[in-house]
Amino acid sequence: MNQIEDILNNTEASSLISIFEHSVEPILITNTTWEDGLKIIYANRAFCSTTGYTKEELLGVSPKIFQGEDSNQKVLKELKTELLKGNHFVGQSINYKKDNSSYIVKWSISPLKNREGNTIAYISFQKTIERTIQIEHEKLLNSIVNTSKNLILVTDLEGNIIYLNDAFNKKLGYSKDELIGKHSRILKSGMQNEIFYQKMWDSILKTGTFSDIFISRTKDGTLFYDKKHITTIKDSEGNPIFYVSTSTDITKQINKQKNLESQVYIDSLTETYNKKKFEEVIIEYIEDYQNRKKVFSLILIDIDFFKKINDVYGHNIGDYILRQFAKLIKDNIRTDDLLFRWGGEEFAIIVQNNKEHCNILAEKLRVEIANATFESINITASFGIAEFSQDMTKSSIFTNADTALYKAKHNGRNQVQIF
Repeated sequence: MNQIEDILNNTEASSLISIFEHSVEPILITNTTWEDGLKIIYANRAFCSTTGYTKEELLGVSPKIFQGEDSNQKVLKELKTELLKGNHFVGQSINYKKDNSSYIVKWSISPLKNREGNTIAYISFQKTIERTIQIEHEKLLNSIVNTSKNLILVTDLEGNIIYLNDAFNKKLGYSKDELIGKHSRILKSGMQNEIFYQKMWDSILKTGTFSDIFISRTKDGTLFYDKKHITTIKDSEGNPIFYVSTSTDITKQINKQKNLESQVYIDSLTETYNKKKFEEVIIEYIEDYQNRKKVFSLILIDIDFFKKINDVYGHNIGDYILRQFAKLIKDNIRTDDLLFRWGGEEFAIIVQNNKEHCNILAEKLRVEIANATFESINITASFGIAEFSQDMTKSSIFTNADTALYKAKHNGRNQVQIF
């Protein structure tokens, strides 16, 4: 007791120690001699009651007496680093009592400084949770979670999987051992682009949540639509510690919806997106450019002299050529490049890249079209390219691409022009 009284400057010691003694929370004070190993110089009644040691047994002893095989060495190392810097530290680990039973302890440790600003002791205010109670709570929670029909997945902040419920295992066909400890990217289907995941992380980091429909893949490769809600779990200090994903298979509903949407957004002849879909998608790309400077370009394509094909061979052959023409383009572009039938024999492609890349792509398509044969008929196509920039609108980028297309046709057709 004399030692702590000296540190607290005598006149203040008595009343402060009295307050500590009557605290229901464990309090521990150590010296600061890291070289020789920290030593306990005070423990209140609550601390002795929690650990089973008497004060006489604790004074002058190293706090390492409370450590054991389940103690978190990473947290203990961080504790030492922060205290040596003179910083306050909050952390959680496993401590051991005199009878070797374990409990969870949450520390709030602060350097105690004298009038000159020198650290003369460390004071630790502690909260304890009996592990048996925690284990029972975890069992109860696990039981509740596993009765849920929702697919539940928990990852750490790096995206490593630390928990998944039975419904998740059953739907995706993995065992827990196959996924626990693996990065969640193992579950990506590859059917959604970079823009989608960028929006996801923007939302999670800004608001702590994200909700959307994912295209997920089971272990055997089956794709399904996954309505997912991701929430950030925080500790009592407000710091993110986990991400929890709760989702439901809505494939049946989506398929019904797609059948309805196909009547609205899909060109029935070529099975490409139509003009209405173009009007909606171009707005999304413009917003993505404005928010994240994601470059994109527009390619307009016009089949050369298509009216003559209809006049000479008839509209049935003309329709066949349009279907095969659209298929050829889809077979030669990336899944992220979106193809639209603008009207008649004119098509559009939105490409998430600059005009130089689009020039290479368009030239490749031009050659493929010129070398292809459609019902013994050879055709060619003209291309106009425009890259979106800050001062543009959805109307102006289309106008610019159309101007380049007009130039390609005016200069002899079967060529690519950039605005």
